[in-house]
Amino acid sequence: MLNATTIVLALTALVTSVISGIIGMGGGVLLLAVMLSFLEHGEAIPLHAVVQLSSNTTRAIAFRRSADMRAVARFAAGMLPGAALGTLVLFQLGRMESGEPYLKIVVGLYVLIAPFVRVRKLSGSASDGEHRRGFVMIGFLAGVLALAVGAVGPLIAPIFARNGYLKERLIATKAACQVLTHFVKLPAFLILQSFDSASFGILMPLMVAAVIPGTLIGKRLLRYVSPSLFVWMFKIALVVAGLKVLIVDGILELT
Repeated sequence: MLNATTIVLALTALVTSVISGIIGMGGGVLLLAVMLSFLEHGEAIPLHAVVQLSSNTTRAIAFRRSADMRAVARFAAGMLPGAALGTLVLFQLGRMESGEPYLKIVVGLYVLIAPFVRVRKLSGSASDGEHRRGFVMIGFLAGVLALAVGAVGPLIAPIFARNGYLKERLIATKAACQVLTHFVKLPAFLILQSFDSASFGILMPLMVAAVIPGTLIGKRLLRYVSPSLFVWMFKIALVVAGLKVLIVDGILELT
């Protein structure tokens, strides 16, 4: 049976997937903020992970021809051992909730600073191997922190801004990387959180279904966004996400 919460969260999933389909990020952070207004933290986090897996998978498929798969492969090469290490640590020590805000403060500062630091201009296109050298390291960090930090979209986003990815190429490559992080973290996350999908009833399938048309709408709207406007929109989304992680998830959790 539908209720107000189910309708609001399904519509939010639709709208935020449109945002991510246009900018490549920002929708997931906004969706989580709204979900936490209606659901308990222990309910919102695993549900958000499932919805975002669906959203990023849809986005990766919709933009698949623009993805830089060599960069994705390098990201995966770092992420897989990172995820194994992060999962092992969490199984041994628990979720380390007392240290989680400090991790998020570091991530928030990184997200705010990294996209605006000037880097040496490299010759050739963004597909050159030298441009992808940071993907292995950022993949490793994303794997290690996926369960402890939760949403790693803001963590990996700055590498795309620093390496000159634009529009479809950025959205496709980032979505493919995020699919991998959600895919490998869900089994461990389900065990650690004792996640019961049946407890959400119709809410989960509705939210998952809503992100599919949202992504397709975002893809259509993207064609009207110029490359220069896209860069500014992406950096604004990074600032908003960085401030949210730094202040709301980090500093305020320590007070």
